[in-house]
Amino acid sequence: MVSLTQKQFIAVLLGVCVLSAGIGSGLALLAQTGPSGATGARGPAGPEGPEGPEGPEGAEGQSGEAAVGGLEAEVEDLRGRVEESEEVEGRLQELEDEVSSLGGVTSELCSELEIFC
Repeated sequence: MVSLTQKQFIAVLLGVCVLSAGIGSGLALLAQTGPSGATGARGPAGPEGPEGPEGPEGAEGQSGEAAVGGLEAEVEDLRGRVEESEEVEGRLQELEDEVSSLGGVTSELCSELEIFC
C-alpha cells in the first residue's frame, strides 16, 4: 500500500491536472492549425444570393443628423448636471470645514462643563 501525506497528495493531483491541461491545449492548438502541407489551387466561387431590397431613402441611406442631434442634447444636459454637482461638492466642502471648526468649540465646551461628549 502506498502512503502519501496530504501535501504530497495535493502536489500529485496538481501535477496531473497541469499535465492534462497541457496535453489538451497542445491537441487543441494542433487541431486549429493542422499539420503543414502543400497548398492546393483555390476552388471556384460559390453561388451568389439574390440582391436585397432598396432602402427607404435610396442608395445614400437615411441621414443620422436627427439621431446625433438628440444625442448632443443629451450630452449637454449631462454636462450641465456635472457642473451642478461640482457646485454642490464645493458647498459640501465648505460645510464640512465649518462643521470641523465647530467640533473644536464643542470639545472645549464639554471640557469646561466636565461632561463626556
